Amino acid sequence: MVLGVGVFSGQVKLLRHSAKRPKVYRIALLYFGCVLFVYLFMRLGAAEIFSHVLRVGWYFALITVIYVAYQMIRASAYWKCVADNKQASYWDIVRIRLSGEAIQFITSSGPFLAEPAKVWLLRRRGLSTKRATAATVAEYLIYTFTSAAFAIAGLTYVLNNFELSRPASVVAKIIVLVMGIFLLAAASAILCRVYLIGMLVKEVGRLSAIRKFLHFDEKDVTDTEDLLFAVLRDRPLRFLSILAVEFAAQALLVLELIVLLRAIGQPFPALHPFVIEAANKFVGLAFFFIPGQVGAAEGTNALIFKMVGLPASAGFALAIVRRLRSLLVAGLGLALAPLWRDALRNCEPD
Repeated sequence: MVLGVGVFSGQVKLLRHSAKRPKVYRIALLYFGCVLFVYLFMRLGAAEIFSHVLRVGWYFALITVIYVAYQMIRASAYWKCVADNKQASYWDIVRIRLSGEAIQFITSSGPFLAEPAKVWLLRRRGLSTKRATAATVAEYLIYTFTSAAFAIAGLTYVLNNFELSRPASVVAKIIVLVMGIFLLAAASAILCRVYLIGMLVKEVGRLSAIRKFLHFDEKDVTDTEDLLFAVLRDRPLRFLSILAVEFAAQALLVLELIVLLRAIGQPFPALHPFVIEAANKFVGLAFFFIPGQVGAAEGTNALIFKMVGLPASAGFALAIVRRLRSLLVAGLGLALAPLWRDALRNCEPD
């Protein structure tokens, strides 16, 4: 099987396997997140948090519009990754992207189910599994490149301009180091045409716990990675245009933070929204195992706000507002999504 079918079929098997047993661990994680949410809510001051949320008022509509624009811009980057294939229109890609975001928001699997679901939806639009997989991985990787660059720049600024506690300083330095290694490894693999993903897939496939769910054909993986190189390496102007679009999407998240901070009446230096957004990168991926990142997102935001000299309660409140606008967009994605039960039942390899 090709890479995309292997990943998606593996997710199907994992879902069916877990469905046969009570999902105790998911309930436990959700319970833990809710307990953390309530604890922080009471510790930081319920009245103060409510006050911050209520101050947003009609700005919430503007925040939602900005977030929808962010999704549309990322859909544009996704479309550029499949532009050579006329089967999928831009609006098809918008629907696919919103459907994937809905899955990521409402499940505890994060991108590990959302991305394979996008592959399956692209296949339904007529793309081969290899092309659908390459396009989905390319968009995800390029966005991750921009997120890593934001995280490195923002956290480096924080380390040089703020007095952090020793644990916070160590965590920030680790993130900067890991993201730097990631970007260096990715750049080297792209420029030298190193089949890094194929090497990783081969090593992971040797694990007995993974092998029974995911089955890869080395030639299919190589063919898929060749298509990936077509986006990331073979046409530099195309790659740079997608990279610019992804940076524009990142800028919209910073703009959203500016609107939120102004709405709650918090004075802030010009660089603070950028620093806060940079420090927030990869929170969703780090806490994907907690459904909706309940409690984790609020706690992280509170810590970041306190780190830059803003009220921790404001960070908690802004996380709630962002959760609400994500919920609205996820609802839109669910409305546009196909019947996932049929998708899982009818999924067949190319």
